Amino acid sequence: MRPWTSAQKPDCPVAPASRESTHARALHRACLIVGGVEQLASHFRLGEFELRAWMSGVGEPPEEVFLGAVEIILLNLETPGPAT
Repeated sequence: MRPWTSAQKPDCPVAPASRESTHARALHRACLIVGGVEQLASHFRLGEFELRAWMSGVGEPPEEVFLGAVEIILLNLETPGPAT
């Protein structure tokens, strides 16, 4: 996994405030780190539609997906990029 550069803007949906959750925020941050929904879906071997729904606060991902997102975040704490 290679973090995106500042010249790129990854496609990473943000949940609206009314549906924001720890799961959605973790998936969003992991998405920013890996460079977009396509890359994150590929990493987890998921469909983009399902991943986008979870990132938008619709439902919750399986525990292994959530923990995988947390692992990506923890392994890349020094990665520059927006924290949102």
